[in-house]
Amino acid sequence: MRCDRALLFAYVESRAQLSRNAYSWGIDFEEMERKGLLKIICAYPESTGLEDHLQIIKAEIADFKPSRIAIDSLSALARGVSNNAFRQFVIGVTGYAKQEEITGFFTNTSEQFMGATSITDSQISTITDTILMLQYVEIRSEMSRAINVFKMRGSWHDKGIREYTISTDGPQITDSFRNYERIISGSPNRIAIDEKNDLSRIGQSFKDTEG
Repeated sequence: MRCDRALLFAYVESRAQLSRNAYSWGIDFEEMERKGLLKIICAYPESTGLEDHLQIIKAEIADFKPSRIAIDSLSALARGVSNNAFRQFVIGVTGYAKQEEITGFFTNTSEQFMGATSITDSQISTITDTILMLQYVEIRSEMSRAINVFKMRGSWHDKGIREYTISTDGPQITDSFRNYERIISGSPNRIAIDEKNDLSRIGQSFKDTEG
C-alpha cells in the first residue's frame, strides 16, 4: 500500500471547514495528519504578497517533502494583483513542483455561475498539463454538475461531458448528458435519437473521407 504524503494550501476555507467537509465524504483529515500523510496550511490570501506566498509554499514543500500538493484556490490568490504578477506566481509554483517531481492540483473559480467562460483568461491554460472543467448546468428545471477534460497535454482523453455527484461513497461520474448538446454554453438542448444517429453517421462519413 502506498503512503504518499500530501500538502494542502487552503486560501478559501478554514481548517475546521475542510475537516468537516472531508469527514462528510468519509475522509478523516485529522487522522491523516496524525499519521504524517497530510499537512494543511491555511492562510488568508491578503495576509502577504504573492512573492511571500510563493516562498512559504516552497519552504513547506522542502520541509514536508510531499509527493502531491494542492492549492485551493488560485483565484483567491489572484484577487487584487496584476495578471503578470499572478502568472509569475503560477509559473513559480508549477516550475518548482516539476523540479521536485511533485504532482500539483490547483483549483480556479470562474465568476460566472453557469455557461461558457474563457479559461485562457486565467493566465494558466498554457502552464498546466491537464485542465478539468466543472460547472453547473440546468437540465429539466434541476441543477446538475457537469465535468469534462478540457485539456490533457500529450495524452488521449475522453471528450465527453458527464454528470458527477458527490456522496458519502465519494464522487460518482455518469454519462447522463449523452443525449444533450450545448452543455458548456449553459443552454443545453436535448438531441432526438434520430438526429443523434444522423450526427454520428455524418461524423463517420467525415472520418472515412479523411482516410
